[in-house]
Amino acid sequence: MILKGLKRNAIKKSIDTHLKRRDSSSQDISTLTTLAILVDASYSINIQSIIKLANELGVARENLKIIGYKEDKDIEDDKDVIFYNDKSFAVNGSIKNGVLQDFIRKDYDVLINFYEEGKLELNYVAIASKAKLKIGFAEVDNRINDLIIGDTTNDTNLFISELKKYLKILQII
Repeated sequence: MILKGLKRNAIKKSIDTHLKRRDSSSQDISTLTTLAILVDASYSINIQSIIKLANELGVARENLKIIGYKEDKDIEDDKDVIFYNDKSFAVNGSIKNGVLQDFIRKDYDVLINFYEEGKLELNYVAIASKAKLKIGFAEVDNRINDLIIGDTTNDTNLFISELKKYLKILQII
């Protein structure tokens, strides 16, 4: 129990450090070719809707990466999603999971933070990601995302249309 508290405090400090170092200047995205989606897999998610979203945005399936956080102790990846949990983090807050480290280091054009509840493990991956443009929801810490979309997680079609509208305005798609 003490170790879990130490780990959570270390993750909070890491998030604060990333937020302080965050470069708020926009990075140039000429076209959307790579897309990453971070989901809270503790709730049921419709992976096919996420793949549909990537298709609607013109992203090829091989350029789409979906990663999900599960609070469950036992996690198994499937062909479309890679999962991580509390065990992916060391006591000092660093990431021990190689796949999660690769996800954070990769320079995606857009990262969609598709979660409404600001859990530390989700926020850490979102803020530490090297994505050029981060998109999320208003319920989550607004310092993490460059573009915030209102509460549309329950209506996938509305979310897709809003996202496409804003990406067209930004001349990304």
